[in-house]
Amino acid sequence: MPNPYRCLPSEILDHIIDLLHDEFGTLKQCCLVSKSWVPRTRKHLFADIEFRFASDLGSWKKTFPDAATSPAFHARTLLAGCPRLITPSDGGEGGWIRAFSGVRSLDVDGGDDFLRASEICLTPFRQLSPTLKSLRIGPILVPFPGLFDFILSFPLLEDLGLKGRDDMWFDGDDTHGPQTVIPSTSPPLTGSLEFHILGGAEDIARQLLELPNGLHFRELVLTWDHPTDLWWITELVERCSHTLESLDVTCTFRRTFIHICVRTDNLTMSLVGCVPGSFDLSNATRLRDLVLRPGSQAVGWITTALQTIPPQHRGLRQISIYVAYYLTTFGAEVGQFLGEGTLRQWLDLDRLLVQFWESHSIRPRVGSVRLGQNPQKMEDCIRCLFPEITKRGIIDGSHIQSAQR
Repeated sequence: MPNPYRCLPSEILDHIIDLLHDEFGTLKQCCLVSKSWVPRTRKHLFADIEFRFASDLGSWKKTFPDAATSPAFHARTLLAGCPRLITPSDGGEGGWIRAFSGVRSLDVDGGDDFLRASEICLTPFRQLSPTLKSLRIGPILVPFPGLFDFILSFPLLEDLGLKGRDDMWFDGDDTHGPQTVIPSTSPPLTGSLEFHILGGAEDIARQLLELPNGLHFRELVLTWDHPTDLWWITELVERCSHTLESLDVTCTFRRTFIHICVRTDNLTMSLVGCVPGSFDLSNATRLRDLVLRPGSQAVGWITTALQTIPPQHRGLRQISIYVAYYLTTFGAEVGQFLGEGTLRQWLDLDRLLVQFWESHSIRPRVGSVRLGQNPQKMEDCIRCLFPEITKRGIIDGSHIQSAQR
């Protein structure tokens, strides 16, 4: 009797296994069917590797003591969640990092702890440079010596994500290389930029803006927490305006800052000041999606940005405005908290959203940055800040859902 597993051409069997690429349980069963099925199933089983904890990395090294014969070459994404355990030898001959030769996306994640330059070694990951197109690092403490040199070591890099903050206890370690020298060429950087470095972002942003090939990101996800950050927010947006398709900007506050304001009864005075200027979206002709999460002091800032979008811009599909959580806790009394001047800015934004509905048929999505314990208060707050779009019924229903990233 012929072997039933050899009745079909190998190309057909490979196609069947490929269709099961996200069915891990089934793929594991396929490994038990025939040895000839193992190579194709491994391609999917080991496509995404995550070392979230030290035990995960330890298990990998124990299971595959010889890195050269491990299935690491199947990996396309790699999460290194224990970067403090990385040593220079891991990227050397016979090291486990060198075996991940096909990785296209790298995420160096410190978990809940901020990474210091003296605690981690990024150099071994440079072995991934021939294939890497997406890089995310964080949370980190900045300034971080050698970080930009590391970013530039990947010539095909398209997506970049940085998350962290500055820290008064930064140790000043400068053992990761000399000061960055801007090269004559730079990575394409045509994908997404996620920039969540609250304070201390100036140096990295300036270096990005000085790259000789320019910036061509299609998606920007930016977070700022102080008016001094406005220069790099504005520059990054406007430098990418010719390629920009999606823009997501958040104005947030450090938790310690909020706590200090609450304790000193200066919360209202501290949060309602006007932020001058804004970025210009008149040249962002490819812009499709716009997400803005303003604190109360930035509402005039985003209104000014929206006003730069020309009437002839027909590609914009969605405008989303998410109100800071602390404002929704006031419910219908949020106007009294903000004061007449700042409330007027919110009402100006409300009228502008009506204009976008009338001229572009864009139903604005308005909600809270975080789903509150009292949904009624959140809805009352939104109704107070956006009376016109609420009354006309053109507000998107997603305002009752959480919008926290």
